[in-house]
Amino acid sequence: MNLNRRDFLKGGALIGGTAALGTMFGCAASPKGSTSGAVSTDAGLPAGTTAEDFAQSSVSLDPITAFSEEKTYDIVVVGAGTAGVPAVYSALEEGATVACLQREGTVQANGNGSSGIILEESNEAGILQYMQAWRKAGGYRMNPDLLKLFVDHSGETHMWMLQRSAEVDYIPSPISATKTTYDEGNFCTAVIKTYGPKPKNHTDIMALLAAAAEKQGAEFFYSTPAVQLVKDESGAITGVIGKSENDYIKFSATKAVILAAGDYQNNESMVERYSPDVVRFGRKQMNRTGDGILLGMTAGGAMSPVNHAKTMHDMDAAPMLMTRIPLMALDEKGERFMNEEIPMESWDLTLNTRKDVEDPGRFFRIFDSDYMVKYGSKTSIESLENYIPGFKESPENVYPSLVDTHRADTLDELAEQLGIPADALKKSVEKWNEACASGVDNEFGVLKENLHPIDTPPYWGIRQWIRCSAINSGVMVNGNCQVLDAQGNVIKGLYSVGSGAGNLCGGLEWNLAQGGLCCGSYMTMGRYAAIHAITGKMEPSKPATYEDTKSYWAK
Repeated sequence: MNLNRRDFLKGGALIGGTAALGTMFGCAASPKGSTSGAVSTDAGLPAGTTAEDFAQSSVSLDPITAFSEEKTYDIVVVGAGTAGVPAVYSALEEGATVACLQREGTVQANGNGSSGIILEESNEAGILQYMQAWRKAGGYRMNPDLLKLFVDHSGETHMWMLQRSAEVDYIPSPISATKTTYDEGNFCTAVIKTYGPKPKNHTDIMALLAAAAEKQGAEFFYSTPAVQLVKDESGAITGVIGKSENDYIKFSATKAVILAAGDYQNNESMVERYSPDVVRFGRKQMNRTGDGILLGMTAGGAMSPVNHAKTMHDMDAAPMLMTRIPLMALDEKGERFMNEEIPMESWDLTLNTRKDVEDPGRFFRIFDSDYMVKYGSKTSIESLENYIPGFKESPENVYPSLVDTHRADTLDELAEQLGIPADALKKSVEKWNEACASGVDNEFGVLKENLHPIDTPPYWGIRQWIRCSAINSGVMVNGNCQVLDAQGNVIKGLYSVGSGAGNLCGGLEWNLAQGGLCCGSYMTMGRYAAIHAITGKMEPSKPATYEDTKSYWAK
């Protein structure tokens, strides 16, 4: 039997693990009172931070007391991105006045795919088994409250995003439903939508939604980073201070401040301490200096315990589906260095052991023109040609500056294109082909079923570049996205959403158990944090409905 969303949520079919959170925190200092109302750091730096963290961010530790303007809203959102814009729009729909402070001059959002669980096309046992599958993929280090938030509300958020997208004439494509059947015929359905094709991404849809929100009364303050929180005598957060070009503006929030300012991948001080595995890799984003996380910590918020899951991918040099094929992998010397069966999301763990290179994220994957037959690949030659630099005048669904797939009639020519020694490449191919013939990989133990010779020209090579897309951890939050202190207590008036919030997945990597999980969870957090901040409940006053939206993905 399929589930009714309201009955499912009211019935408490999925129980969050709030009681367990008390064992998950590191230490954090509680803020002391401040006559100016700004969060005080008189007792020293917030626990878990250093002075260099703040020096590399927009956040100011010195109390700010002089303002060129003072404004009051129900909700103030910090950050106009994948989580922040849904928070703004949802707050408007709940009748709130809203301001959004954005450090950049425009909306900035990550990714182009997002997903949600469709309760109406799932059953209870199937959802529980889906949750267990995600726990397994995440190394069993999942935040139960945030997992429950996603399962309970990502479907409605997905439907809501489809409706809002239609209103601004940007329907995602493709939109696909995936039904997974588990033990005893139990099932769970996820719908994945893509805002594309590349080079379009979530920035495009979020910019349209931000403009629509402005027309409905929301106020966006671009090039205005949030630099300090404001609190009252009880310690509750009552506002945030933004810095314009030459002065400060005080934004009071009668309901809540929602932090949605992204991760800390460009704050080297924080990366070195909290995500040392990322240090040697390139970063895909800019100006992600952990501002929202640091603001939360100045209010007494506890940082998520390490390890912080990270997104270390390359789906741009070649088609994404090619990352799922165990093609022969070579280093810059033209030599194999890993078992090619390691999944793409974990390549960085092996790449990082290569200490003799400046950028460990660079390596090469080699195959031949018979790959579709040999590996059962559904990626066509024509699709691959979109990723050959300069081959097509208008390549489809790519970021032109990042494509890095090459084709040559001989291995010598391929080596020249890739920039690796030809003799070494040919020797590696020879040894690979010998392993394929014998069925035994004496170097790294690749299974016989994945050993296919490289012997059919033209030959192909992908120059991969693994970099950090996001670090997926921030200050601890509960299932409502309220920021928590070291004892698990709610910091009143303060929410955090997106990559700067909690630890939905605490494994070594942000796993790919399902496409679109990252951005789908961020949109859900942003939407429902705003709803909870205004209503005290996790129920939108005007929810998107299954009946109104199912046609988008129905076969």
